[in-house]
Amino acid sequence: MPWNDQSGDPPRGGGGQGPWGGGPRRPWGQQQPPRSKPPQGPDLEEMLRQWRERFFGGGGSGGGSGAGSGRRGLQWPVIAGVFIAGWLLAGVYPVNEGELGVVTRLGAYNRTTTPGLHWHLPTPFEAAQVVNVTSQRSDEIGCDRTSSNCPDAEEGLMLTGDRNIVDIHFKVYYNISDVVAFTFNVRNPINLERTSDLGAVGQVIESAMREVVGRRDLEPIITTDRAVVEQEVQQLAQQVLDEYHSGVRILQVQLLSAKVPPEVAPAFRDVITANQDAQTAVNNANRDAAVILNEAEAYKGRTIREASGEAARFNSVYEEYRQAPQVTRDRIYIETMERVYRTGDLVILDQRAGAVPYLPLDGMIRRSGTTPARPNAGAN
Repeated sequence: MPWNDQSGDPPRGGGGQGPWGGGPRRPWGQQQPPRSKPPQGPDLEEMLRQWRERFFGGGGSGGGSGAGSGRRGLQWPVIAGVFIAGWLLAGVYPVNEGELGVVTRLGAYNRTTTPGLHWHLPTPFEAAQVVNVTSQRSDEIGCDRTSSNCPDAEEGLMLTGDRNIVDIHFKVYYNISDVVAFTFNVRNPINLERTSDLGAVGQVIESAMREVVGRRDLEPIITTDRAVVEQEVQQLAQQVLDEYHSGVRILQVQLLSAKVPPEVAPAFRDVITANQDAQTAVNNANRDAAVILNEAEAYKGRTIREASGEAARFNSVYEEYRQAPQVTRDRIYIETMERVYRTGDLVILDQRAGAVPYLPLDGMIRRSGTTPARPNAGAN
């Protein structure tokens, strides 16, 4: 059936367009749907133009419509309000439990805030710094040189009072006692980044440890005086931090290890052996000296007692002599002769009979009683 164009328009010819022709309408007067275009990315220039028209009004000459002028008048207050609201909200800050907020106004301290939600004048008028004041902080100085996790092996090497080297590995625990002093009085008080450089607190404690170790000998440090060293370091470091008004309170100094470095350990053992040998020799000498002194004291006491007895006897004889001189002389003479004649051989000379041998019967009896009899004596 032939097709008639009911629209009244002349048919648009064109070879190869099919029976419907190339007109914009279908046979029953319907609009031909547009052909779909391939998807394209966002047009940057178009987006910029839309944003410029939205915030600064549509382009065109000064004779624009009234609706456009009204839209341009309402955008500036909205932008200013949003900017001011965002600027004011920038001053809101929370303070958690166990923390305190330090607010500065134009760089100077203004106030301290407690836990809760607070607000300060935004930058550049005021600034807030939140500090945790209840948590226990720690710094570790030195390391275990035998382990792989030892970034600085020479950090704990210290010189003792007897010029020996000791490897000290200790840890200090502290917290914040005055948040304002901690924030403003000391620059970089702690090492928050945990880098190799210590903060001011760690440097003070390390200096105190070196001073205490430098006043003591090596052997007590590594054996018996560990607790004393910890207490002295804590007291000395706290005294220095108080002089700095740092606002830091030291809770504990824990000496993890104190030993001789491996490089000098053989020499140190030789020194210990030599000291032990010297101490043994001194002990032996003291023992011999004590024996000699005891013998000398005993001889001294015995001699004094004998001399005192002789003197007392002489004094008693002298008192008797003063009372009866002749009798005392005779008694002394007789006692002396008795001692002399007791051990000697006697010969009695008689003026009438001449030399007469004296037969000491008492001595012969005494000698015969003490000398054992010979066997076979009667056979001779």
